[in-house]
Amino acid sequence: MISLREEDLLRNIYFYPKPEPGVKIPVQVLNFGRLFAAWSPELKKTLYFEKLPENENLKRVRKIILLQVFDWLACREGLIELKDLEFERFMEVYEKFLQNLGEIQYIRQKRGRSAENIFELEESSYVFREVKKGIFSDKL
Repeated sequence: MISLREEDLLRNIYFYPKPEPGVKIPVQVLNFGRLFAAWSPELKKTLYFEKLPENENLKRVRKIILLQVFDWLACREGLIELKDLEFERFMEVYEKFLQNLGEIQYIRQKRGRSAENIFELEESSYVFREVKKGIFSDKL
């Protein structure tokens, strides 16, 4: 399992779900947190830090929200980097999910040179009923 602790983020290689245009990936949110991200030219990968280290040869240092998800199509855990605006939109969808349940779907849309992360809620087709206390024989 991926942890958002600094020592775990430094030594692991991660899966980044990147759906093709028009493809929706069902995801389950495992964790999220604010971190610093930076590209390491020596290691040739992105590193994540809770506190920004001094005197490191890092490029493209930025503040991000790192979203840890389980990708149901790939059957593995992955990480999605979100900007502040994308995180606000994600939280709106996530709050609806917590209230109504359903399935969170992840989409990437091309905006100029960069891709925008979009989350949608597909509502559940199941009907949930409240369980009431009582004698089972009376219900039959």
